[in-house]
Amino acid sequence: MNKGSKYWSKHSWEKFDLIELANTQRSITNFVKILTGEEIPVEFTTTGDSMTDGKSITISSNITQNTLDSTIGLALHEGAHCTYTNFDVPKKIGNFLLERNLIHGKEIILLLLNFVEDRRIDQLVYNTAPGYQSYYKAMYDKYFYNSTVDNGILSNKFRKENWESYIFRIINIFNKNTDLTALTKLKEVYNILDLKNISRLENTLDSLNIASKMYSCIRDYLVTLTKEEYAKQSQLNKKNNNPKGASIKSLKNLLKKQEDFTMGKVHKQKISTLHKNKIKAISESLIKVEFITSANKKRPVHIMDGISDASINENLYDKFHSFKYTKNNNLIEQGITKGKRLLNKLQIRNEQITSSSKRLKQGKIDPRRIYAANFEEDLFYKIDKSNYKPINLNISIDGSGSMRGDKWEQVLINTIALGYVSLNMDNINILISIRTSGDAFTRGQVPLLILAFDSKKHKLKDLKKLKYYREDGLTPEGICLEALNIPNSSYYLDSYLINMSDGMPTFLEYKGKKAILDTARVIKNIKKGGVNILSYFIEGEYNSYKHDAENNFKQMYGKDASFININNINEITKTLNNLLLKKELVS
Repeated sequence: MNKGSKYWSKHSWEKFDLIELANTQRSITNFVKILTGEEIPVEFTTTGDSMTDGKSITISSNITQNTLDSTIGLALHEGAHCTYTNFDVPKKIGNFLLERNLIHGKEIILLLLNFVEDRRIDQLVYNTAPGYQSYYKAMYDKYFYNSTVDNGILSNKFRKENWESYIFRIINIFNKNTDLTALTKLKEVYNILDLKNISRLENTLDSLNIASKMYSCIRDYLVTLTKEEYAKQSQLNKKNNNPKGASIKSLKNLLKKQEDFTMGKVHKQKISTLHKNKIKAISESLIKVEFITSANKKRPVHIMDGISDASINENLYDKFHSFKYTKNNNLIEQGITKGKRLLNKLQIRNEQITSSSKRLKQGKIDPRRIYAANFEEDLFYKIDKSNYKPINLNISIDGSGSMRGDKWEQVLINTIALGYVSLNMDNINILISIRTSGDAFTRGQVPLLILAFDSKKHKLKDLKKLKYYREDGLTPEGICLEALNIPNSSYYLDSYLINMSDGMPTFLEYKGKKAILDTARVIKNIKKGGVNILSYFIEGEYNSYKHDAENNFKQMYGKDASFININNINEITKTLNNLLLKKELVS
């Protein structure tokens, strides 16, 4: 059974790209929230090493499949500190030490405090959140459980009676190979720590008291140790241990990393502010990658769930105008005005249709017929109530460069009108999606599906963000339509795919006959789910594609596919108006 990130992660590259980093950041943020019950920010560091401040968590950008679990473990470890550690204790440690005449040992006691607090916090999480144990194990394997540490513990290194040896032995005291006879006071320190009962410590101040006792035990011994006793003890400590193993240099480097970890100063690969902003935008846009097999080739499709402010600000995929762009404002207003007119015609869908049947043998008593009770039995009546069946409209728009100009403007007006209607009707759900290709940061051009507006969760302000979309890119028709995952029609719900495009499917080598046949395959599968297809080929005013494209377009979308001149694009909304009022949609 897969554990840790292997259970849920779908990463496919060794080194994560910006999308994978954004998804990882979002996952870690959720893990930390579940663990702590708090909204603790998790961000990539832009300045290198950083300590946990109790308010936020930083993670390294150098994440791979092999380091993902340990990265999550470290973030959870720091998140637990944010919740359970009192950061005022180490900040005010000077007063505590002065009262006990321990101020000269401040640095060592601070290190021992962090060590004890780590054990307290980690044990607390390990006991209360078993689902996170695999991440903690990966973190400990990286910093504490490895062959270098094992060799160091079993070797003749760090067996001299000095602080460096004690720190190495204490930091690794929970290792299965630990040797409590390696140093004179190590066993006594181990008993003071009492790892098996570490949960007895209830707070950070308790951890500080234990750290101070550990320090005092070692200090009192070292300050009274004579040169002769030191030499004798060091010689004794060299017996019965392996002289081989890791070099003293490698062990000291390891100890430095362990000390930094204990102090919360873990080295984290920094990321540029530019990439950090991109990652934030990707995360807010809930971008995910799905692999679609089309024309016998597996391709990643990038799916953007909504148009966020961050995606516009950062111009994700190079697909958006800036917020200063006002050229489409008038088109949005035209669309809303048109939507209001359409809404007036469709209000009947919000009304309940009622009919009354009288002179029945059973039902509710009709008081107006009681007078005839002695002569007739048909004094009952029944009221039948029915509503228009809910309908799902999936409006999928070709957002490629060939749609630029008048075509896009007219499509935008009509799309805004339909979106406006859906926001004001109880039984019409509309999902507006845009099919195109985009610059995927470090991976080149990719098929891009933008789920621009969903009436189930979005508002008018979200619908208006369509004005910032910049029509550009290629036409990965069938690839994006397959990633759309249109819900099937049923007895209780009618589902429609409304396609508006102006060209043939094209994306790199995905073009020509194989792309047409692949799109036809996707549409056929959609139809099998009972989804109705309304497909419109938008013709330009001056260069009609009808003659060359008619057969191919109908081959993809069926014989009912329509060709609409840009000047007659209102025919689309007229058709939909009639569709929405069909009596067959009454349930």
